[in-house]
Parts: sequence; structure tokens; C-alpha cells
Amino acid sequence: MDGAALRALDLTGRERQLRAAMQAMAQVAARFARSARRTLPWLGRAKSRLIPQPVSIINPADESALSGEGPSFDVVLEAEELPAWASLIIGPMALRYVLDGALGARTPGVAELGAELTLAQRAVVARVARSLAEDFIAAVREEVGLKFIVASSHARAAEEVAEAPGADGLRVDCVLEGLDGDPTISISVSAEALETAARELHEELPVAADPRMAEALRDVTIEVRVDLGKAVLGLRSVLELKVGQVVRLSTAVDDPAIVRIGGMSKFAGRPVVSRGQLAVEIRGRLDG
Repeated sequence: MDGAALRALDLTGRERQLRAAMQAMAQVAARFARSARRTLPWLGRAKSRLIPQPVSIINPADESALSGEGPSFDVVLEAEELPAWASLIIGPMALRYVLDGALGARTPGVAELGAELTLAQRAVVARVARSLAEDFIAAVREEVGLKFIVASSHARAAEEVAEAPGADGLRVDCVLEGLDGDPTISISVSAEALETAARELHEELPVAADPRMAEALRDVTIEVRVDLGKAVLGLRSVLELKVGQVVRLSTAVDDPAIVRIGGMSKFAGRPVVSRGQLAVEIRGRLDG
């Protein structure tokens, strides 16, 4: 893609306002690039992969933003439930690799293309573009919850200007690494829709607990006490206590021993002897 089509980022203006949307777009592009490896299996043979470039703001009304030298293939998407658009463009150089790779060429990208694609070439590219669009749709849905469908797809001649799908958008150029000519597949989403979806998703998502915190809590010590019973004695009786005397508790032999955890009554048990030590056997949970 023509680098002149991209605007320089100004973090003091619109880019700052779209920070959440730009972060979401970067994640969408990363998901799309991973999925595209399965859609384009020939990338493995070519020892290549899709590498997302930085997110840029693009104005589809600017003809230079979506035009290029040589034929290309455009897929326009629209949202199911709100006015939002997205697009996927297989650039001129990327078309050569997509065509050769889909046809099983040993060395993709060597074939030259005319100013327009032939009917056979269009059929092959349309099938691949549809699969890439599904990867893109899934990436947007999984990242921000927006649901898109394919509105149109068509090959575009070398001198044909792309039709502007809507208002300002966010674009990521995904470059096929290590291949000649910087072959690029570009994805774009309307900035306003992505910004709204990213904000709503952030507000709705519950704060996830850190699993390390849950694991650390397992090592926290808590006092466990067992109440065998109690007795009420006057001060005179307490002062007269001697070794060997028996203090009778209010608890009967068959009454449960109360197990307190952190000062709260949690279980009922009974005293037992375990391996020579006095212990308590848990017999039930106390309500409340």
C-alpha cells in the first residue's frame, strides 16, 4: 500500500480520543494475522507470515487512501445491528502471491498480473478473500463483540478508485513478511463503531481475579478453635480451684463440639483421639 495514504499520528488530538479503539484495532489485527495462517497455508511453504503494522487513522473519502498500482480485491463489511462498516483489501502485490499460493505454485508471486483480473483469477481470489473476510469478522467479534457480515466483494482494476465505505476509520496494513514487493492485506473498521464497542465492552466486563492471588490466599493461616463446653464459676470458686478438681461443663456427653473458624461457628463435631492426640471429627455444617 502507498505509504502516503497514511496520516501521521498526533497523540494530542483525535488519536488520543481514539486510544481505546486503536488498542482494540491492534488486537483485532493480531487475531486476524494468526487466523490468516490457516486460510493461507502456502505461507508456511514460503516461510512467511502476516505482520500487522501500527494502527493508522484513514479517511475513506480520500481516494489516495485506498488506491494503488495494479489490480486489487476489495471486501466491504457491514454490521448487523448498527451503522458500522469494515473493509478488507488484498493489495496488488499480495494478489500475485494469493493467486499463485491458492493454485499450488512452488514459488508464489512470480506470475505477472494485467491491469484487470481474468474471470478465472477473480473466482480464485474471491474464494480466498471470502475466507480472509471470515477471519476478520471473527477477530472483530471476539475482540469487541461487533458482528459484521459481507456486504460486497469485487476485483478492482489498476486505475479504478475504491468506493468509500463510510466515515473515518482505523486501518492496519498486514504485510507478508520476507516476500518481495511488500505484499499487503489491509483491514479497516469504522473508528466510531470500534470506539463505542471497545468502551461498552470495557464497562461490561467483570474484573477478573488474579489466579496468583487466589493461590496465595491458600497459604493464609486462620485460627480454628473447638468449644467443648463452658462453665460459669464465681470468683470464690475460681480462687479455690486445686489440682485434681473436676470442673463440670454445661455440655452433655452427646452434645456436639462447636468448631469456630476465624471466630465464626462453622461446624459441629465430636471429640476423638487420633494417633495419640485429642482431635475433633467434623459431623456437620452449622446453618448461618
